[in-house]
Amino acid sequence: GRVVEIVQPGPGRAEPPCRHFGACGGCALQHLDVGFYAEWKTGLLRTALARRGLSDGAVEPLLPGRPGTRRRADFTALRRGEGVVIGFNARMSHRVIDLAECPILLPEIAALVPALRTLCADILAVGDKAELVVAATEGGLDLLVVDAGGLGLKRREALVAFAEDRDLARISHRHPRQGGPELVVERRPVTMRFGEVAVPIPPGAFLQATADGEAALTAVVTEAARDVVTIADLYCGCGTFTFPLAATGAAVHAVDGLDWQIRTVERAARAAMLNRVTAEVRDLAKRALQPAQLAAYDAVVFDPPRAGAQAQAEALAQSNVPIVVAISCNPASFARDARLLVDGGFHIERIQPVDQFLWSPHLELAAVFRR
Repeated sequence: GRVVEIVQPGPGRAEPPCRHFGACGGCALQHLDVGFYAEWKTGLLRTALARRGLSDGAVEPLLPGRPGTRRRADFTALRRGEGVVIGFNARMSHRVIDLAECPILLPEIAALVPALRTLCADILAVGDKAELVVAATEGGLDLLVVDAGGLGLKRREALVAFAEDRDLARISHRHPRQGGPELVVERRPVTMRFGEVAVPIPPGAFLQATADGEAALTAVVTEAARDVVTIADLYCGCGTFTFPLAATGAAVHAVDGLDWQIRTVERAARAAMLNRVTAEVRDLAKRALQPAQLAAYDAVVFDPPRAGAQAQAEALAQSNVPIVVAISCNPASFARDARLLVDGGFHIERIQPVDQFLWSPHLELAAVFRR
């Protein structure tokens, strides 16, 4: 159903700040005031823990998110006869909401939308659809265009001109069924600074949703691993935590299932002359590090996809590793993995919920386990 009329606002209700609220599928909670919202969102974590028979005593207050800080957006663009629709999917639908504003995005990303609409009118045929991934990096905005169109001369020229006109750092293109991205133009190096290292970021690479959120998670990770000599950073991505951990003086072994992410970590480590960073391609869901291998580490950090790290948590529970830091974007899979660790002799020292996904039902968290 849908709300027809609000006769009288109830307690905890606020005025949604975005005109698309209720239609757009991106934000579901703009109608909650700050206090009710924080309580509800932390409740997601407390409920997940309770379902696994775990105490919520280690849960710390929610670190709030801020509007205008989301640094990566995945837009859908659709060319119609009357023009281009660009935005996010409507709630529980594949219909695209034509975006006029978005209060969660960094202003420079939100300001790019009208220009992207004009670009797509030029490069898409009527009826064509494209995914536009925009990320804010140290070098500037990075655009990845994903669609079935080729990269003929006219299209390439239009994209190069767009990069010049809008001062983008880089534009790449990827066919959804034909391998990796192809560089169209790179005007400046596209990097993110993780710890003390400027890491070259491949097109479309995973980034933590906000700089604030990344800083909060990194603080938990590095504090927990202080004075540790050897660390395994599992599901390491492009090194979000690898390099801050290495900055503490520890030897860090980074592991991820995607070879291009591991190549990124290796290149960045070589460029920074960080011999204490090593890296390995390994599908941890299928080949988790086992107790004998884990014996080499004083601490383990893992940051898996939404499905969690069940196989790795089972192996950690059977190991002698004294410190584990779990990063999660899914309280349910986190609680399952936490149950395994607790049953293996760990206790939960702290759980820090982080509101990276403002006004959405999604919650990020960092948890520290010790034994």
